[in-house]
Amino acid sequence: MYSLLFTHIRKANMTLTFLCSTHRDWVYFHPQEALANLDEAQIKGELLMQRDKWQEATTFLGCAFETTEILMELQGAEKSFLLSRLTSLAICLAVSFKKLDAIKHQHIVLHQAEQKLQAVANTSLGNKSRLAFVQECILAIRNYQQKVSRSQQTSNTMDSALLH
Repeated sequence: MYSLLFTHIRKANMTLTFLCSTHRDWVYFHPQEALANLDEAQIKGELLMQRDKWQEATTFLGCAFETTEILMELQGAEKSFLLSRLTSLAICLAVSFKKLDAIKHQHIVLHQAEQKLQAVANTSLGNKSRLAFVQECILAIRNYQQKVSRSQQTSNTMDSALLH
């Protein structure tokens, strides 16, 4: 299922897609099977990251990320493991995109995850424990975004200093 990948930026809402339409439909029509394959895809992606195989890692992590988005849509926001998985996959993808010098993709995937989590937070106002959990996920994304921003500022400052 995860061998056919393309990363596409949807211009209208600046979101990344990783699954082809056939596999995206498969996830919608076979959510339990997709859920069973989710662990495998994430583990493969993380192993590839450890081996510095960033492009291949992005393939598996991206498919797992989009599958998680679809499962959240189908199964609702009550599944906290999907929320934490979306968070960890977004950060793993951001790391991979950084290693591939795909900074625009790095920003988009973090923003995309934060928007999904914020939508869950907006519907969780009556459930304090779920809201607190979602806010922790959002905080993890924002903390990583700040780390990325500081890293880029430091890099820009060093580049500027080298030019003078």
